Parts: sequence; C-alpha cells; structure tokens
Amino acid sequence: MAQGMGTMARDGAQDMRQPADATAHPGAAAPHPAVVPHVMVHPPRPRCVLNIGVTGHRADRLTEALEPAVGARISQVLSLVQQVVGEIHLKGAAWFNGDKPELRMISALAEGADRLCATVAVGLGYRLDCPLPFERTDYAADFATAESRTAFEALLSRADRMLELPGTRAAPDAAYSLVGGAILGSADILVAIWDGKGSGGRGGTGDVVASALSMGKPVIHIPLDPAEPIHLLWQGEGPAGGSWHSNLEPPAEPFDEDHLGEALSAILLPPDEPGEKAALDAFLVEREELLLRRIEYPMLLAATGVQKLKRSAWRKDPYLPATRSDWARFDSYWQGRIPTDRFNLLEHGYAWVDNLANRFAQSFRSGHVVNFAFSALAVALALLGYLIGGKVKVAFVIGELLLIAAIVANTRVGHAESWQQRWLDYRQLAERLRPMRSLRLMAVARPPAVSATSRTGNRRWIDWYAGCIWRQLAMPQGRIDEAQLARLTDLLIKEEVGPEIAYHHRNAHRMSHVNHKLHQFGSVCFVTTVLLCVGFLISSMILDADTAKKTAIFFTVATATLPAFGTAAYGLRVQGDFAGSSARSAATADALQELVTELDTRPTLARTAAIGNAAAAIMLVDLAEWRLTYQQRALEIPG
Repeated sequence: MAQGMGTMARDGAQDMRQPADATAHPGAAAPHPAVVPHVMVHPPRPRCVLNIGVTGHRADRLTEALEPAVGARISQVLSLVQQVVGEIHLKGAAWFNGDKPELRMISALAEGADRLCATVAVGLGYRLDCPLPFERTDYAADFATAESRTAFEALLSRADRMLELPGTRAAPDAAYSLVGGAILGSADILVAIWDGKGSGGRGGTGDVVASALSMGKPVIHIPLDPAEPIHLLWQGEGPAGGSWHSNLEPPAEPFDEDHLGEALSAILLPPDEPGEKAALDAFLVEREELLLRRIEYPMLLAATGVQKLKRSAWRKDPYLPATRSDWARFDSYWQGRIPTDRFNLLEHGYAWVDNLANRFAQSFRSGHVVNFAFSALAVALALLGYLIGGKVKVAFVIGELLLIAAIVANTRVGHAESWQQRWLDYRQLAERLRPMRSLRLMAVARPPAVSATSRTGNRRWIDWYAGCIWRQLAMPQGRIDEAQLARLTDLLIKEEVGPEIAYHHRNAHRMSHVNHKLHQFGSVCFVTTVLLCVGFLISSMILDADTAKKTAIFFTVATATLPAFGTAAYGLRVQGDFAGSSARSAATADALQELVTELDTRPTLARTAAIGNAAAAIMLVDLAEWRLTYQQRALEIPG
C-alpha cells in the first residue's frame, strides 16, 4: 500500500500506479470511446442503491397454509423498506446523483421463502438478482413438480441478473453454502423467513443469519408463526456494536419505521459527524488540476538518483483517460458480467481519488522538503550576514527573512488546504476501490474491510463512498464454471496481486536507496565539518595572525552551515520514514507472494475469493500502518 513520503508508485511524482509492464492485457478489449467522457468536472456521485438478500425455509416448513400470512408480512416489510429508502434518498440528495433509488432483491429462487419473497419484491418494483447453486437446468431438478419448475423459470425470466455458481451434486451442502455466500456478498440487509431454530446444516437459514450478523449486516427476522412479532436483528455501529454483542444472542429490536430508518441510514447515508460530512462535501467538489505547483519532492528524488525529473512531475495527463489506459486490461473480464455503466462508476471513482491522492501527496511532501531546505539556508544566510557585515549584511538579513516567511507561508497554506488529510483520505479510498474490480467478479468475495481508524469504531466518509460503489456494482451475472474460475484465478495472479508484489519490491528498493542517499549526504556534512575544524586548528598554528583571521570567516560559516544541512537531511529521513516504508513494502511483498503460491494450486471459488479478500486485507493492513505513521508527521515549522 501507499507508504507515506516514501511512496512513489501510488503517490509519486513520476512512477504512477501501474504494473511493471503497463501494456494492456492480451485479451482486453480496446478502450471504447463511450467509456471515458470528455468532461467530468467533479468526482462521480453514487446512486442510492440497496441490495436485500433473502434466506428462509423451503416448502417443507413454509407450507401452503402459512404462505398467505407470511406473504403479507413480507409485503409489509418490503413496502416499509421502500418507503424508508425513499425518505433517506431525499435526505441525502446532496450526496447522491440524480437517479431514483434502486432496490434489488437477491434470491436463489428455491421453493418456499426465496420464491415467495422474490414474487412480492418484483410486484413492488424491486429488481431481481438470482444466484443459483448449480447450473440452471440442474438446479431445476430440485423442484419436484412441473408447476414448480414453471414458476421458477417465470421468475428467472424477470431477473436482471442470473449467476450460475459451480456447485456439484456430489457436495450439495457446499453448493448451498456457496449461494448463501453470494447473497451475503451483495446484500446490505437480509430478510430471514425463519422459525428461529437450528441452522438446518451448512448453508441453512440459521447459518446464513449467523454469517450476516457476524458481518454487521442487519437482519429482518420474519417468524413463520404469525403470532410472533417481526424483529430487526442488528449489532449497531460504534463501540457498542460489532463484536461487543454475541451472534448467539443478537440484539433484537422491534421492526418499525424508526428502528429500520436507523439501520438503513447507517448503510445509505454518510456519517453524521460534521467533520466527516465536510470532508465528503470537499471531495465531491474537487476539480482536476493537471499543472502541479509543487515539484520539490520530485526534485529531491532526482537529486538522490531514484528517478529522473520528468515532465509528469509538473504536468499530469487527464484523470480519466490516464486511468482508462491502465484499466482497459480488465475489460475482457468484466464484459458480460457487470454492466459497463457500473464498471465505469468504479473506474471513474478510482481515477479521481488516485490522482487527487497523488497530487496532495506531492504537495505535502514537497512542503516538508521546502521547510527543511529553507531552514538550513536561513542558517547559512544568517551566519554569512553576521560575519561579512557592512551593507551586504542587510541583503543577507532580507534573504533570511524571506526564507523564514516562505516557511511560514508554506506551512499555513498546507494546513489551510489540508494537504495531509486529503492525501491520507484519498489514498485510503483509492486502495479500498481498486481491489473491487477483481473481488466483485468472484460473487462470494466480500468488500474490502472498513477503514475505521479510531477506537470508537465509527464509520468515516470514505467507508460510505466505498460502500456505495460496491453495492452499485451488485452481483455479477453469467456462469462461473471451471474455465471462468481459472480466468478469475489468473486475474488475481497476473493483474492484481502480481503487480502489487512487483510494486512493493520496487518501492522497497527505492525507499532504501533514498534513505541511504540522505544518510550519506548527512554523514558527508558532519565528516566534512570535523575535517574543517581540524584544518582550522592546524591552520591557526601555522598561519600568521592576519591570514588566520581571514580564513576564520570561511571556517566558521562552513562548520555552522554544514551541520544545518546535515540536520535537514536527517529531518527529511525522519519525516519521510523511508526506512520504515522499505521494510513494510518488503514484508507486504513476501506476504502476498505466499498467497500467489496458494493460487497456483487452482483452489475452489470459495477459496479463491477468500485469498482475494486476504490479499486486500494484507494491503489494507499495510495502508493502516502507513496512515498511522503519517498522521503523526504533520507539516510544521522546523524547530
């Protein structure tokens, strides 16, 4: 992940985030003109989307006699959800795009609860997504009567998306567990039509409910007995939510408009904290700036021999076309799986946050370079003015004052424009969005973990935005057979994890090189100072008094200035954390390489998705360490 001042591929001046070989994948479709709009003034706003999964009993427990009462309660639940989402959409209109709210029902269309819920949802105007545990015709064999198979096909014909998972009759429990994972991978909230008793085995209703609660997803529990009330099972947010509760006895709240509104607002609206809303508002009105004002950090990298000073240090390519040239290699994987407009939202969102992170990173790190370099120069000018004296001293004093004023102005501008915070937030969001282009195709993978960085566990605006993008992508469609699974495995190895390993190896080497060069420069400054002091002592003994007095000016300025520059080099090493960046990148590359080794064994879909999530988690841990380090390195006046 991004490694602070030491990061170059993600936040660097020249080496942008691309694989070592940045050419398009051989199977990738050529960029389509419609993919990249000519003008996008601000980052894209997401659509208000809610995905509702369903789990529940089959016809052996949800009998025909129970269906009318249960169906009425399902209609009551889904109608209230529809109403509350509409109200939330109006409340959050400033953050959503202009489209109407989109509600999706995710159902495997099994006899009983799945099919009953899908029927009611379609009747209320919900869109329908259908993950199937087996190939379509094979799954139809689950249904004993011709009427049931006809009802199955009729509902399937009304579905927006159908996904055939690679389950087998030899392992039916694994197949049903896989379809439950696909539902939970897409659903924001779960409707459980359930008697509240045992799970019924792996992939059963109780198992799916427990998994949903462990993921922090609200569950609307509709009992089979009409005398029992509907409950909302939800862990809540913040320190009183999540693992603080037990999934064995989750908090059960009344199902009503207030409690449902609280749960859905936590999903669909950004956090209430004013600072988070202000940061989100600032992001949504960001503008593209292709001319960069601050190039001091790229100049430092060039001076240390890490990379040449290129045009891209001060002139960037337009955000969307630049990202399209890299992301085009994913087109062949997405075509026919996720609609183009959905993929575009992910790509465009990433393009903005990645380029904005690069921009503010360069400004922030350049600010540190300026402060330390100008501080050392100010010391040199002060000494020269004092020793030379006369009218020239005024010029040196003015120069020193100008340098100090520049340091103060540089620091204040950095704080006023929030270089550090915008860099940290945008980089974190970019690294939340990027793995989605692979994980979403695996159906059973989960979105990259939330990024709460405080002990309160509260969400941040970046969690909201990333969640919006994930839910808008929704479930992929098509069939995941052995050939498709092999392609998904190759996607992870060649296009996601492999390039990350290469990046971290490069970053580890480059950061170690920068650290070494700055250390070498500082050492030369101090060794030279020692030699000059020795030289002065020797010269004072062998030179006459007048000559010794004249040379004393040179020795005094040099022996005071060189340590100042050495200290500035040390300060840059500390602020840049180049050694730490190198170590973290090396460790991350090693951890990711272990995952590639396991992917080479061609595991099952569930295991492949788990490895994809593990890779994202490793990179997010690296990112969390990086963020913790750089939150303590604010742009300040050296002192």
